Amino acid sequence: MITNERQYKITRSEADRFRKAISELARAPARADVHPRLLQAEREAMESQLADLQAEIAEYDRLKSADLSVISINSFDELADGLIKARIAGGLSQKALADRLGLKEQQIQRYEAERYASASYQRLREIANALGVRIKNDILLPVAPNSFGGLVSKLRQVGLERDFLLSRLLPSPDAARASGEVGSDDDDYALTSKAGAVLERVFGWTRDNMFGAQALIAPRFAAAEARFKMPANRARASTSLYAAYANYLAVVALKGARSLPKSEIPIDAAAMHRCILDQHETVDLRSALHTAWDLGVVVLPLRDRGAFHGACWRYEGRNVVVLKQTSKHEARWLFDLLHELFHAGQRPEAEALEVIEADETSAERRNSDEEIAASQFAGEVVLDGKAETLAQACVQAARNSVERLKSVVPTIAANNGVSVGALANYLAFRLSWQGVNWWGTAANLQADDGDPWTIARDVFVERFPYEIDNELDRQLLDRALH
Repeated sequence: MITNERQYKITRSEADRFRKAISELARAPARADVHPRLLQAEREAMESQLADLQAEIAEYDRLKSADLSVISINSFDELADGLIKARIAGGLSQKALADRLGLKEQQIQRYEAERYASASYQRLREIANALGVRIKNDILLPVAPNSFGGLVSKLRQVGLERDFLLSRLLPSPDAARASGEVGSDDDDYALTSKAGAVLERVFGWTRDNMFGAQALIAPRFAAAEARFKMPANRARASTSLYAAYANYLAVVALKGARSLPKSEIPIDAAAMHRCILDQHETVDLRSALHTAWDLGVVVLPLRDRGAFHGACWRYEGRNVVVLKQTSKHEARWLFDLLHELFHAGQRPEAEALEVIEADETSAERRNSDEEIAASQFAGEVVLDGKAETLAQACVQAARNSVERLKSVVPTIAANNGVSVGALANYLAFRLSWQGVNWWGTAANLQADDGDPWTIARDVFVERFPYEIDNELDRQLLDRALH
């Protein structure tokens, strides 16, 4: 969701870049060295990303230009987006809202970036009052759905939106029929039944639960629990609906990659650095991805907006890493991949492992010794064992001023022959441990040097054995990768 003019300009620029790339790809001659499936997947991925960007631009334009009197929300979870939309539709910038509340603009930016997750009830009331809006809604009791639309309404109450159902869960032909894009002889009952079968497989909901009057409860990896023993020390309520979906895909990917060899994962930074360079010329995202697959770790890239940042799961002694990052910068994806590989290398004797990453600014990540160790490992691998030395050099050159760090990082990186983005990411993690949010500055120091999600997806398509017996599992995995 675009929340300010700067993001709007960046999104328009990104959309123009994707239009140009799609046009160039269409005109390019066929390449004998690239599998047609990879070319098709690349084109479809770019078209999908362009469609997402265009939808965000259209929504922002609508909010800015339309004479709106009502912002509709369908659940309490949508309140944050509703407040952001109300601000935009009211012609208020983030700074103007901050001024009304006596806050700094950066505080409003943080609130909106995290969808008011850290805001108190009192603060939300103050925001609504400053916007001059009234929030009126009904408390709807659960009802037994008797149609596809009724099922969609029930799913929305637990946080599963119609767009996600159509774009990720229903097979493409069924999604096209549900959206009205194509006509169909199937009746509503058949479509509802198909949707129920998918939801049962992914989330473990029973038919009685989905089509009865009782409320749905967001599952904790229900589908996976039927096939693998889950760690017993994680609270059922602590994971999100999207995390359950991602876990289902991770389980499918692990089952489809049974033939991958298993190797010990180095958790010493120097050893991992050597491991990558043994087979590749440089330590970059693509080489690190291939190294992970060589070690028997499945790396699944996702790009939906959701309530978790990344994950590492181990079932029956086999590891899968889920990368879920909205950044367009390869250096950031590389850092996250190495961070998760450190987790995958921990306690190799354990048959099961579960690590679900909160946002990098969360207290959970700042205060966890294991999270700090994983980030240090990632920094040392990327920066060839010089992460702490370079970080101290930056602090000294900036004369202990956070404001001056931005100007010295490029010079320190150039003098030491390392990536500016990699050094900026490591500094952002170091500063986050002290309660300083430097992620925006770190992002500004990184170049748009590629499409990291596409790189990770292409490596997945190249390396994944596709040993999937169930056709529905295959379809859902393919949908997630397009």
